Amino acid sequence: MLYEWDIGQFKIGRFFCLQLYMPEIFINYRRSDVAQAAQGLHAQLRSRFGPSKVFLDVGAILPGSLWSDRLQAALDKADVVLSVIGPGWLTAANEFSQRRLDDPLDWVRSEITYAIKHKKPIIPLLVSDVNRLPPAEALPTDIQGLLCHQGLKLRDEKWDRDIAELIDVLISEHGFIDNELAVPLPQPEVRVPALTANQLEAALTFLPGWQPVESSIPRDYPKLRQEVRKVYRFRSFTAAIAFMNAAAAKIIELKHHPRWENQWKTVSVYLTTFDIGNQIAALDVKMAIEFDPLYEQLKV
Repeated sequence: MLYEWDIGQFKIGRFFCLQLYMPEIFINYRRSDVAQAAQGLHAQLRSRFGPSKVFLDVGAILPGSLWSDRLQAALDKADVVLSVIGPGWLTAANEFSQRRLDDPLDWVRSEITYAIKHKKPIIPLLVSDVNRLPPAEALPTDIQGLLCHQGLKLRDEKWDRDIAELIDVLISEHGFIDNELAVPLPQPEVRVPALTANQLEAALTFLPGWQPVESSIPRDYPKLRQEVRKVYRFRSFTAAIAFMNAAAAKIIELKHHPRWENQWKTVSVYLTTFDIGNQIAALDVKMAIEFDPLYEQLKV
C-alpha cells in the first residue's frame, strides 16, 4: 500500500507499507457455565496477542451495536474458535427446562455449527471437572463435528501450564505472534523472609506516600505480586529522568532493582523481592528509604 502524509506545513514522503495478516480468535462459551474461566482466558490471550485479536462477547460489543451482527462479524473474521466446555455445557437448560443445545437458535450451538460449516479450526477447551468431550449421541447432529477436533484441558490447579500449552499451539500451528516478551530475570540470589502484615504496616509509618499494592505477573496469570509503590511528581520531564538517573547509582549499590515507569512528569516506583516469590521484604523497605531524599533534591 502506498502512503503520503501531509501534516500542516510538513509533508512526509511516500512509502510502501507491507500489510501483515494477523489471525484472530473467537471464544465460544456459555455464560451460565464457564463465565469466569472464559474471562480469565480472554484476559491472558489479549495480553499475549493484543486486544483486537481476541473476541469475547462481554465487553467486545459496544452499546448500540446489533448483538447478532457483531457476533456474526467476529465469527466471520475468526481464524480459530476456542470452545470452552464446562460441567454445565451439555445439560444447560432454559426456563422451560428444555436443553439449550437442542435449540437451533442457541448461540453456543449456532457458533459451533458455523465454525464447522466454514471449516474453521476449533480447539475444545475442557475446564473444571470435564475430562472428555461428550459422546456423539449426546449432541445435535450439526455440532457432532466438534468431536473431530483435539481438545485441551484447562485445569484449575495447572491453569498457567495449560494456558502456556494453548498459546504454544496458537503460535506454532495458527500463526499467532506473541506480543508479550518474557522479562529476563537473574537467578534468585537472596533468601530473606517476607514481611508480615504487622511488620509492613510498621515500616510504612516511616515511608510516607508508599502504599502496598498487588498486580498480576506477565505470563504468570493468575498469580499476583505484592509490592510497595510510590508515585513521584516533578515539574518537568527532564527532572523526572534526572531522578531516575540519580537513583540508578543507589540501585546498583544495593543490588535491588525496582519495577518503575516514567509518564511525562511522573515516575512510579514498585518494589518487591522476586527471589522469594514477589513478596515484600526488608530489602524493599531499605530501597524505598533511598528514593525520598533523591526526590527532595531533584523535584524542582
